[in-house]
Amino acid sequence: MIGGIVFLQKNSTSVIPTDELVSSNPDSTVPSNSEIPDIGSDITLTVTPEGGITLAEVATHNSRNSCWSMINGKVYDLTSWIPNHPGGEEAILSLCGVDGSAGFNGQHGTAKKPLFVLSGFMIGAQ
Repeated sequence: MIGGIVFLQKNSTSVIPTDELVSSNPDSTVPSNSEIPDIGSDITLTVTPEGGITLAEVATHNSRNSCWSMINGKVYDLTSWIPNHPGGEEAILSLCGVDGSAGFNGQHGTAKKPLFVLSGFMIGAQ
C-alpha cells in the first residue's frame, strides 16, 4: 500500500488503501448508500504516509497495552483482540512488536475466517 485512509472510531480502526478506493475491476460494483453501514460522526481520518509503517515502529508497540504486529507485509493493531482470541491471549501476545507472519501463517495458513478477522485490525502496511 502506498498510502491509505485510516478510519478510527472509538476503539476500532479500519484502513482502506488508496489504491483500493477506485477499483480497476470492471465487474466490481460500488455499494449503494443503503448498503454502507452507518458509522456515526465520531470519526477521525488520517492518511498513512508513503513508505508505510516500518518494523522498527511496530517494535515500539510490543505490549498488552499497545500490540502491533506485521503479518505478510501489513501492520495490525491487535491490542483489542488479545482478550478475545479463541486460542488464548498468549498466542497474540507473542506477536506484539514483531513480524508475526510465521506464527500466523503456521497456525492459520490461508483459512478464510482468521484472515477476515485479521483484516479488521489492519492499520497500514510496510
